[in-house]
Amino acid sequence: MPTKFPQKNMDGFHKAATSLKLFSRAELNDEKNRSLIEKLYVDPLPNEHVFKTLLADNTTFIVGRKGSGKSTVFQRVQHEIRKNRSNVISAYMDIRNVFEASQIDPIASGKIASLESALSPDQVQKLLLYKRFFKLLITDVRDELKAQVDQSFLTRLKERVSGTSAEVFRGLDKVIAKLESPDWEDIAGFTTKNVKAVSGIKSAEKTHANVSGKADIKSAELAGSAGFERQISSEDSDEAVYTQLLMRVIGINNVISELQKILNSLGIKRLYIFLDDFSELPREAMHLLVDALISPLARWSDFIKFKIAAYPGRVYLGSLDKTKIEEIELDIYGLYGGSGVNKMEEKATDFVRRVVEKRIQHFCKLDPDVFFNAKLADLWKTLFFASMANPRILGHLMLYAYDTQLIYGSRIGVQAIQEASQRYYEEKIAPFFSTGKYRMALEERSSIYSLKELLETIVGRARAIRQEGSRDSGGGRSRPFASHFYVSHDYDDLLLSLETSFFLTKYFEQSDREGTRVSIYALNFGLCVKYQIGFGRPSERREDRLYFVDRKFDYNALARAYIQQNQEVKCNNCAAEFDLTMLPALKMFQMRCPTCHSGECKVVNLSKKYADVIDTIRPDLLLPETELSIMQTLFNEKKPMVAAEIAGDLDCSGQLVGRRGKNLSERKLVDRTQTGQVYRYDLTDQARNAYFSDSGATDLNVSNPADPHQS
Repeated sequence: MPTKFPQKNMDGFHKAATSLKLFSRAELNDEKNRSLIEKLYVDPLPNEHVFKTLLADNTTFIVGRKGSGKSTVFQRVQHEIRKNRSNVISAYMDIRNVFEASQIDPIASGKIASLESALSPDQVQKLLLYKRFFKLLITDVRDELKAQVDQSFLTRLKERVSGTSAEVFRGLDKVIAKLESPDWEDIAGFTTKNVKAVSGIKSAEKTHANVSGKADIKSAELAGSAGFERQISSEDSDEAVYTQLLMRVIGINNVISELQKILNSLGIKRLYIFLDDFSELPREAMHLLVDALISPLARWSDFIKFKIAAYPGRVYLGSLDKTKIEEIELDIYGLYGGSGVNKMEEKATDFVRRVVEKRIQHFCKLDPDVFFNAKLADLWKTLFFASMANPRILGHLMLYAYDTQLIYGSRIGVQAIQEASQRYYEEKIAPFFSTGKYRMALEERSSIYSLKELLETIVGRARAIRQEGSRDSGGGRSRPFASHFYVSHDYDDLLLSLETSFFLTKYFEQSDREGTRVSIYALNFGLCVKYQIGFGRPSERREDRLYFVDRKFDYNALARAYIQQNQEVKCNNCAAEFDLTMLPALKMFQMRCPTCHSGECKVVNLSKKYADVIDTIRPDLLLPETELSIMQTLFNEKKPMVAAEIAGDLDCSGQLVGRRGKNLSERKLVDRTQTGQVYRYDLTDQARNAYFSDSGATDLNVSNPADPHQS
């Protein structure tokens, strides 16, 4: 018989689930706009170890996939700084948004390139990125100071300003004004002489740079002509020269010195800079950010400590001193993989339980078991399998279960979670392939289809194992667990993109039957539900602890065959091709081409299986990844949405969605309608027909397809 839940409990559950799926900087506030982060924060480790590590006085990288809680920890640490750390101030930057905002208009870029005496568009891009970075940094510091004054958290500052902040912030406004000085943007006046790339590592070159026009000597230390010499010791030396020149033009040392002087007068000894979406940057921009900004600032000033959020496999440290950097991993193996697989599963499941219980208890004021009809131990473990302890995925699963169960008076059980997980897979994960074929770069499209081919091979093998019957002895289950497999560590990089996109999760590391340490991966739980693959492992017998390294789950041969058929090593300059066996030697020489000595060798992913599909894609349909993701969200939600709502689904800023949404509107792919102060976006029929008419585009082409009627 259906259960009649009180409306306030229903509303509370919906708020609890929604609060978990909020993107990056969406604030957790109550109806009076007071922060809830301290009440709702749940640390993945005992004694709030993640929170305390990030609060410590050093540069820290926090690494995890989307939705793993990086931004939530940032919020918790910033809240603590405002509340209890009067000698520390913080600044937050969505670095992807900073990068996007510093892009040059293509028309302006063409005009710049035509000027012989100007910097190249790439160097102008760097200059704008530096300026944008420091302007937002100082603006956010100013806003943080004002917030702390208003909230009376910074008592000594409150006493100094005597009720008004205008005088205190005047110095910060002056620094911002200097960054906006048009003299520094006179790119036609920046000239370089005798700057060139050096192909050999033993060459040396003397370089001189001139800057015409004037810059404030006090703030930029440049006027008229400023010369300096540098021994060039690598092929990238011209890049370093330009970087030094531009940094001197902006006067980073003086900007930081003035900022530190202002803050020291208020008793503030440390500035924590939180950089979100670091791994969303293109590789070149990521290297630029570290080499030209983060690393120099970390070396020059003990005053600044960076807190950087990144994805697994997308962390670049450059010349940062690794011995002085903390790194926190938020995915399950990084958090809990130090002990056996049983302990890992127990700890991850306990984290899931604590997260859900705290949210429901806060928003509903009752125990969560009111909403569930399964044995709680089974329910929490199923939620762990379905989410891999990712809080944002947990939020989506709870909302889906709310839609299918609670509003109809049914409590949530294990089957409801399984169905929610399949829906999450189909709506949020699988479209990676269906929209990926419209990516701008041919290399990206080919790589995505290559990954699809790899995943289809893995899933096909798992389904074949399922068909082999029960355990090797022939007894027990009629459908064996086949969701996990293992490969050598050498293949971790091969699987990284599938892992980042949530098709796979690195589950554990273990020694195989020959004693070799291997990586164990789990297929996505919703994918396993869709394709009828038993998820997990048996646990009745002691020997079951070695189930994941049973020889039938050895996928090394599968990975080797895929690489041989779908990857090649090619020079981006002379197009010379090399055998994959040369890859270790090429890596020793930074992938420099041994044929032309100037190009860079790259591993190129091919998709022979889908080559015809790639070739038939119309060029006029190609779009950047962000635009494709915006349209996918609008297609899934089937309703008009504002930029903030779309950003919540994509884990990016509303400003970024606004800029890209305007582009889509100009191409007649979305309707952009102003409602009050905001714009609403809706998918056009033209976009639906062009990009989403193939209903089976997200399905995997695997042998022996699942029978939907099979139990």
